Amino acid sequence: MGQYKVICHMVTSLDGKIDGGYLETPSSSYFAQEYENIHQKYNPKAWICGRVTFENHVTYGKQVDLSKYPDTDGSREDFITDTNAAAYAIAIDPSGKLGWEQGTLGEDYEERRGQPIITVLSENVSNQYLAHLRAVGVSYIFAGKSTKLDLRLALDKISRYYNITEFMLEGGGYINGSFLSAGLVDELSLILAPMVEGTRQSVSLFEYGDNPFQLGVEFALEKVEPLENSGLWLRYRLKR
Repeated sequence: MGQYKVICHMVTSLDGKIDGGYLETPSSSYFAQEYENIHQKYNPKAWICGRVTFENHVTYGKQVDLSKYPDTDGSREDFITDTNAAAYAIAIDPSGKLGWEQGTLGEDYEERRGQPIITVLSENVSNQYLAHLRAVGVSYIFAGKSTKLDLRLALDKISRYYNITEFMLEGGGYINGSFLSAGLVDELSLILAPMVEGTRQSVSLFEYGDNPFQLGVEFALEKVEPLENSGLWLRYRLKR
């Protein structure tokens, strides 16, 4: 691994689910706020989410009109903008589907407003989409020719370009699973909400999908802190 560490920071139900109906209950708002409070305690210079998470919470499925951009520049060089920001939002978006309208997070994400966006792409995204990202000021890096990204390469590049030594990995479950299967998760910061989801379709903390996985990855408990409303903040380190 490079000269950085990755902390996976999530809220989970008692049965290990990170989405579902339990997050719509009145008491879940406390855990959502505590999640953000703990994120701010860590004060990471960079945090990572997958395309679906950003689409659900930031871009809201917006579609970009790419017809105004010429399909001419076929270069696949990383595009780097602001390298002096206090913190960065990193989107894992292999196919280039997120409809960014500006280069920083806006008012929809009040606690992290103004943070520059870095998107991680595969080389098979369209020339027009890359032109759009440059036009709105979104930095991008390439981490592979296909949608099966080389996540280690992505972090190596971002760490080097932006002098980042600590990343917060914040879902969803398939992105968490991809990082874990790549051997890129060093620590866990889990807010355990005292609720059960129970539905089969809800996503677990780590989902592998079609990715190869590491059987029986073990973590050692470092600290347990009680929270209000019968919750817990659990911290683990990877057993090496």
